[in-house]
Amino acid sequence: MQVRGNVHHTRSMFMPSSVSCLVALNLYDQYFLASSMDGTVRLYDHRLTQRGAVQMYEGNFNSHTRIQMGVDPSERFVMSGGEDFYLRVWRLKSGEMLYENKFMNSVPSVLCWPRGGGSNRRDYFPGAWLGSREGLFYVNTS
Repeated sequence: MQVRGNVHHTRSMFMPSSVSCLVALNLYDQYFLASSMDGTVRLYDHRLTQRGAVQMYEGNFNSHTRIQMGVDPSERFVMSGGEDFYLRVWRLKSGEMLYENKFMNSVPSVLCWPRGGGSNRRDYFPGAWLGSREGLFYVNTS
């Protein structure tokens, strides 16, 4: 297969293993999140790709599953599940893990936050929905 179009090889980067999910931020459109098959979750600034990740999110576990990531509407939190069946939530800017809980027996495949919800409080984690082969779950850490 031949790649066509405006591919900028100087702005390319590499993850430790195959990329499993990409999420572009809306409020900070120069940033995007990337996760790879080894569980790595990183935040990048597309203007500074040669410097590598600007933030890393520790603790996620994966080896071969395409795992979805989610970002809340206020873009303060990142959420992802893992093959260990844990759901994890990190603070987007600092990378601090805020929540880690195992309440399912399958890998979450879909994550989303309701639109327009939330609060101006910095530490407030708005509730989110996630789905797995077991069903739908609503998670609120407060």
